[in-house]
Amino acid sequence: MSVVATFRLETPILRRALRDVPDLTASVVQQTETPSTATTMTFRTSGDDFAAFEAGLDADQTVADWTVLAEIDGVNLYRVALSERGEEHVTYRNWAELGAVFMSAERSGDGWHVQMRFPNRESVQEYAAFCRERDLTFDLSCLYGADGERGDGYGLTAVQRETLLAAIDAGYYSIPRETSAEELAERLGVSHQAVSERLRRGTETLIRSTVGEPTDAREGARRED
Repeated sequence: MSVVATFRLETPILRRALRDVPDLTASVVQQTETPSTATTMTFRTSGDDFAAFEAGLDADQTVADWTVLAEIDGVNLYRVALSERGEEHVTYRNWAELGAVFMSAERSGDGWHVQMRFPNRESVQEYAAFCRERDLTFDLSCLYGADGERGDGYGLTAVQRETLLAAIDAGYYSIPRETSAEELAERLGVSHQAVSERLRRGTETLIRSTVGEPTDAREGARRED
């Protein structure tokens, strides 16, 4: 039975670029790799200081080149080509060989919070061992059956869970609403954009985990099998 794993992966990739912008949230949109070209990753970012992030990209030894693809309402889309040093820490080949399917990856603070679908629990263990052999921190936070058997966490990342709980505690979902997203951001010590992104993604994850994925998403998952 296939399983969905949510875990924190600490890797040197983009670590320097993100070091000076703790409030910036970065989410992986796409990762491409060919035998003749460097691994290229596309990120959607939200935050207040894109200049500092871009300076970090220039200084990051895992980055060979980068470009801004789009800038829309406080969200920037970046395409990053990894350097040889960055390539050393890519785990794409391993999880692809194991038959895993990438679902999401978000970084805000302490490492990448990743969600993947694996063929079985044994393949998760193999991937975890692969990461640890290369000194990459792998911390499993949630594992549940892809057919609906779920454990605690419902696939939320740590920052999404923290933000949703803080929002409930502060009365963000009360009627009438007792706090604003700006006030919630100040309480958490992050940007308004980061809070909005976490609430949106966290809510979407909860809906998918409890109500179920839309038909087109399920069909897409079947085509990937």
